[in-house]
Amino acid sequence: MSLPDQNNPYGGSQGQQQQAQQQPPQQQPYGYPQYPAAGQPYPAYPGGPGPYGAVDHPTSIPGKATAARIMMFISGGLQSMLSILLLIGIAVAKEDFEEGFEDGSGVSVPAEAVAVVAGVYLVHAIIGIVLASLFGKGGGGVRVGSIVWLSFLILFGVVALPIGIIWIALGIISLVMVSSSVSGRWFARPKP
Repeated sequence: MSLPDQNNPYGGSQGQQQQAQQQPPQQQPYGYPQYPAAGQPYPAYPGGPGPYGAVDHPTSIPGKATAARIMMFISGGLQSMLSILLLIGIAVAKEDFEEGFEDGSGVSVPAEAVAVVAGVYLVHAIIGIVLASLFGKGGGGVRVGSIVWLSFLILFGVVALPIGIIWIALGIISLVMVSSSVSGRWFARPKP
């Protein structure tokens, strides 16, 4: 084998061949898996910490979850307050309540039936307040329970129209916020 000729236009000099050998490797063709260059770490496994210790899940409660939590406290508080006032009104003046209800709605309903409905509303309100207080700890059960509770809040708001429009509005807005993906990541985060 002979050495390349200096005057040959098709053969480069020795210096050019050495420089070509020292260039970094080219990118891999399209469709082939991309592996890190020599000396660089492999990417993080799915669900694990990212580069430089970054975390894939939220470390503080997101704004949407906080807003839904506040609205659940408000709607639960209003619902419990109105239920307690209704129960006290029925206990104090049962006959006057029945007469006033019949005059206002045209339907004769026993006070005991209204008291049972108010009791159901009160229990529902207490469950909502407890669920809202558990938002800080998170967990899938809290999110699912909140979605179910908010669905019933909307239903109870429809039953209690016209004052129920408050519960309908707060329930729909909170339901959308709790069901969002940002809130979902908060409730699905790994617990310490």
